[in-house]
Amino acid sequence: MIVIAHRGASGHAPENTMAAFVRALELRARAIELDVHQTLDRELVVAHDDDLRRCGRDPRRLKTLHWDEVAKVEVGSWFDKRFAGERLPRLEEVFDLVPPSVELHVELKHGTRVYPGIERRVVDLICKHGALPRTVVSSFDHEALCSLRSLDENVRLGYLIGLTTLKTALSEMKDLAAESLNLSVRQATARAVKAAHDLGFKVLVYTVNTPADRDRLAKLGVDGIFCNYPELDLWR
Repeated sequence: MIVIAHRGASGHAPENTMAAFVRALELRARAIELDVHQTLDRELVVAHDDDLRRCGRDPRRLKTLHWDEVAKVEVGSWFDKRFAGERLPRLEEVFDLVPPSVELHVELKHGTRVYPGIERRVVDLICKHGALPRTVVSSFDHEALCSLRSLDENVRLGYLIGLTTLKTALSEMKDLAAESLNLSVRQATARAVKAAHDLGFKVLVYTVNTPADRDRLAKLGVDGIFCNYPELDLWR
């Protein structure tokens, strides 16, 4: 069962920042997850929310800002004063940082309906870095997943189930040729795991931060967990 660093090592450093990704690599994470939005001038920016309230106490939405405006927003001191000065990175900076041996899980927060052309930009960036084999793109926006599949038959897709029924999710995953069903820790039941595995899909579960949840999910046979503490697999 692989432990995927959720928003980087976000238990140790402010989420979705270069500090969090560097710390994940220091902790020898084999996979890193992050979230992507798009600015007004079509830059792919790594952030969880579509505004800056969470990290910068700034109500402005990313889609209304140019990259040079986003780059000025400080997003580290809310976590700890040691991280004052941290900024949100562009997706390309993360690809430049993370070595080819580490898998990347890129969550697309919204598709073209919110961010025009974002699917194409994400695929083009992955291909530019020769990273198709080690990158999984996931989303709750299943139309965006369809768009990604139409753009490249080789892009790896993760299906975030959200409120979709398991039956519908598994059917859509077959049509998409997705590889993983991504569930919350509450949704990860023996029935769901077995149904996905019976159809050849992996099961990845978020967000798992305790040894008890880790061990329960390992017994269910899940393939990976998203964790704020990449060293969780060492806590025995």
